[in-house]
Amino acid sequence: MSQINSALDVIQLLRDIEQRSQQGDMRLSQQDDRQGSWTAIDFRMAQLNYLIPLTETREIFPVPQQITPVPRAKAWVYGIANLRGELLPIFDLKYFLFGQPSKVSKRSRVLVLNHPDLYSGLLVDDVFGLKHFQTPPTQNTQQHDSSIANYLNGHISQKGADWDVFSFHKLANDKRFLNAAK
Repeated sequence: MSQINSALDVIQLLRDIEQRSQQGDMRLSQQDDRQGSWTAIDFRMAQLNYLIPLTETREIFPVPQQITPVPRAKAWVYGIANLRGELLPIFDLKYFLFGQPSKVSKRSRVLVLNHPDLYSGLLVDDVFGLKHFQTPPTQNTQQHDSSIANYLNGHISQKGADWDVFSFHKLANDKRFLNAAK
């Protein structure tokens, strides 16, 4: 590594790091495309594990301490939080789907949807991190509770573990979900 003697050297070093990082991202993306791999976020809700495609989420963060309740909203509307200066509506996914309110703990997380028309977060019980798969999920063929079946987008297995693939986009297009007022 070269000597850093001025602020310009620091800026140049940061530019070099950014350029190498972007080149690495392109190589990984090309490698994923060639191998047909698939990446998702593993999360838990109502004692069941699900996957959400990485492309359907913007970010994940712990449940904020300051949540403002929304008057005259359905019970599954958890509240509104200020996330870096933007108001983020947060919905209790378990309450919406199963009628059971989530018990917020240190492990609870908010998943922010990556949807062009609906900036919102979903409260889930836990997030376990990224999972990488060599093949994409198969179409859903298993029987599921009717309260969640409309939001599943497939199924995938790896190393003896099974997951259903949850679609935030299907949820965001559901008229029942979009009508959060009492």
